[in-house]
Amino acid sequence: MAKDFSSFLSAEGASRKKSPLKGLLRFMKGDMVSLGGGLPHPSTFPFYSLSAEIKSVAPTILNDTSGKTSSATSDLVTVPHGPQPGKVESLSASLQYGLGTGIKSLREFCKEHINQMHRPQYQDWDVLLSAGNTDSYSKAIAMLCNRGEKILVEEWTYPAALEMIDPLGVGHIPVTMDGEGMSAVALKDLLDNWGSAPDQAKEAKPRVVYVIPTGQNPTGSTMSIQRRRDIMRVAQEHNLIVIEDDPYYYLQFNVDNGWVPSLLSMDTDGRVIRLDTFSKTLAPGCRVGYMSMNAHFCTIVQNHNEVTTQQPSGFSQTLLAEMLVSHWGQEGYNRYLTENVRTEYLNRSRHLQACFQRHVNSKLATFIEPSAGMFIWIKIHLEHHPQYGTVSDSALMLRLFNKCIENNVLLVPGWQFSCKPKPADFDPADPLGGWFDGQATYLRATFAYASFEQMETAMIRFGESLNEIFSA
Repeated sequence: MAKDFSSFLSAEGASRKKSPLKGLLRFMKGDMVSLGGGLPHPSTFPFYSLSAEIKSVAPTILNDTSGKTSSATSDLVTVPHGPQPGKVESLSASLQYGLGTGIKSLREFCKEHINQMHRPQYQDWDVLLSAGNTDSYSKAIAMLCNRGEKILVEEWTYPAALEMIDPLGVGHIPVTMDGEGMSAVALKDLLDNWGSAPDQAKEAKPRVVYVIPTGQNPTGSTMSIQRRRDIMRVAQEHNLIVIEDDPYYYLQFNVDNGWVPSLLSMDTDGRVIRLDTFSKTLAPGCRVGYMSMNAHFCTIVQNHNEVTTQQPSGFSQTLLAEMLVSHWGQEGYNRYLTENVRTEYLNRSRHLQACFQRHVNSKLATFIEPSAGMFIWIKIHLEHHPQYGTVSDSALMLRLFNKCIENNVLLVPGWQFSCKPKPADFDPADPLGGWFDGQATYLRATFAYASFEQMETAMIRFGESLNEIFSA
């Protein structure tokens, strides 16, 4: 069974109680006639049915080596207004108010998927639906963190994760990274010696660590199996809750030996909160994700949902349920992930890397080949610039970024992923206005969206921009 982590709850998390109105639902059984809940009558729903044409998941769905998706057959999924034999959901139910766990059929599909893919190592774990990983993350932070506390993060990390907690008064402490993501050695060293630094003397030891273990955003790094074990060992030794934000898990490029084990699969205590989403595997606009964690935490987040978002959109949930449960099933969804999603991004990654190698001077810029995700993290070798040492690295990086914009190629400035405090007069909405972190000598490029032709053009322009700046 999961350990008792009640002491980890924030003041907000500890005070979460079940919605009084939702509490009445337990009486809805047998011959009970309800005049209680203020549910709109389904006859007023102006939607007779909901249909979508979806890709078939027959084994023939493959992407060819050129990176172009081959033609595929399709299926029609239809959700009726009312219950019908052979249909897992109806609009009269899915468009109604519901529990903060999400609709039953889709939640059970996600739970079985977690069970098959990750095999949690303790009994009382559960799954509930969210409006995507950002929503899941915000609920986890609210449950665990009080104003004035800090969480541990990778030294380069997803900017929205920091921007979300900053107004809440929750701070962050960067942990050194290498080619496999967060360093377990650095994490252990930081916690072993907590309180020895002057700025730590009055601060409580962090209790939460936030990681993106697969295809990390922005670096593209993926933790090896041993690194994941080491991180979990440190988490146990120092009694940490681990938020495993894993939107790129199914964008692993080499799965011949199976998917890399998740942190959740190594958790025997119930200390991992795993965040999954359909945003990267199906579509971001679905706004559906799912959280896997110990049952106590699930109850708290459910109570939070029931007085805020309720649950994800009924339209999204019911279409996904009909597609995943009635048409694809676990086997079909896994095949889609492997043969369609994974292959698409593998081909895209290879193409952008090839374009980089053709058009960019490797003396001036390099990157570590990603094994998952959507990004390459480009290191700019400013030491080869003729003004290196006489002009600040920040100024040189800003010149390069401006030159790229001038040459009509956009890459994300490295400072946007920095964990360093921003100067009071720094405007993060104006990337042309400054470059506050002199160590952020990086640019992030994505191969997720642009066409193959556009990627070629982008690398030509980026290579030209580098050459112009370094010859100045």
